[in-house]
Parts: sequence; C-alpha cells; structure tokens
Amino acid sequence: MAQAASLAQLQAEASCPICLDYLRDPVTTDCGHNFCHSCLLQRWEDLQGDFPCPVCLQHCPDRSLRRNTQLCHMVDVVKQLPNTRRKRKRQEEKPLCEKHHQVLSLFCEEDLELLCPQCKISSHHGGHLVVPMEPAAACHRRRLKVSIEPLEEQHEVAKKALEMQVSKTFDLM
Repeated sequence: MAQAASLAQLQAEASCPICLDYLRDPVTTDCGHNFCHSCLLQRWEDLQGDFPCPVCLQHCPDRSLRRNTQLCHMVDVVKQLPNTRRKRKRQEEKPLCEKHHQVLSLFCEEDLELLCPQCKISSHHGGHLVVPMEPAAACHRRRLKVSIEPLEEQHEVAKKALEMQVSKTFDLM
C-alpha cells in the first residue's frame, strides 16, 4: 500500500499543475515550481511586466525560466511506470448526472448547465440549443478572454493612477 502511495506521489510530482499531464519540456520558475514550457508561456501570453507563478503567485521577473533537464529525464522514467491510478482517476473525474447517472457531455446554452444525453430529451431542455461540452467550453473561454481584456486595461490605468497618487503624496510630505 505504501508503495502504491509513493508511486502515485511520484506521478503527481512529474505532472504539470496547469495541464495536469506529465511535464513536457519542463521549466522551473524562480520560486521553484515546475511547469511544461508551453503551458507556462500560454498562461503568460497576454501579460506584460509582472509574470505571476500559477501556483504561488510570486512574480517571476522578465519571464525568467530555467530548463530542467534532470526533471525531464525523471518524467521519462515515470512515464514507463504502471499508471493504472492515472487511468482510474480520469474515469472518476468525469462528472455524472445526478438523475440518470450518465456522463455529462452536453451543454445547454440557454440554461448554462451541463447535461447528459437523457437530460437533453427531457421536457425542461426540449427546445433549447444543446451542444457538445468541448466546443461550448472553447466558445465560452473565448468570450471570457474578450471580456477580461478591457478589465486588464482598466486595471493598468488604475494602477498607474495609484502610482501617481502615491508619488504626489510623497512629494507633498
């Protein structure tokens, strides 16, 4: 039992906290956390100035990353270990409908909720637009990204205004 727990812990350590898959081309931030190089660059894609670590939010100046070749070799070894835990965990992670105990694989655009195939044909969602979950998630991610951009701009303006006010306060003192 202890060996299985150790194996599970080793597999977890070899996983990226962003994509939750095994680390690919691992990099280490200044704070010591490890990520897939592509996952971290994608997370920081639209950021300028401060780059927070996705785990601890410590700022990583100038996107400073160190390639971790030793961890890369360790991940290759871990991939060769039996990974029945990982398969079982993926199966358990799929959300099930409370009424029909089927996998929630559809999304009702009108009610903004996940559905199973049985729920789709129910009278409650009868005339609603129902789409597969993955395309719906991609569409809503794009909408969120578009909504976040103006907020980030407002945040930058407010941050600069605050800095100016702090500067004026020091000047007055």
